Amino acid sequence: MVRSDIILVAAPDAGFRRSLAFALDSVGFTAAAYMRAGDAFASCDARVAACAVIDDDAVDDWNLASAQFDEFARPVILLVGLFRAVPALPFARHVMKPFLGEPLIEAVRAAVAGLG
Repeated sequence: MVRSDIILVAAPDAGFRRSLAFALDSVGFTAAAYMRAGDAFASCDARVAACAVIDDDAVDDWNLASAQFDEFARPVILLVGLFRAVPALPFARHVMKPFLGEPLIEAVRAAVAGLG
C-alpha cells in the first residue's frame, strides 16, 4: 500500500479547523477536515488516511473514543486543552493547546514516519 498524505482533521470550530488544515497543507499533506471525530473516522478518507488530528472538543463521547481510535488503527494526534482530562487512548499522542503550528507538524511527521 502506498503511504497516503491524507491527514484526517476534526475540530468543531470552523476557524480552528481551517487553521489546522492550512498548516498541514502548507507542508505538503492533504487535510480532510470534519467537524466531529465520529464523522472523520466514519468517512471514506479514514480508510486511506495516514493519521488523524483530533481536537478534544470534536469528541462527542469519550466512552466511544477508545473504540474509534482502536478501529482507526493508525496514529492519532489529540489536541488537548490545558485543563481537560482525557482518558488514555491507544494510538494517541497528546499535543497541548494552545500551540503554534510547529508542534503539530512535528507530531504529524513523526506519526506518518512511524515514530509516534
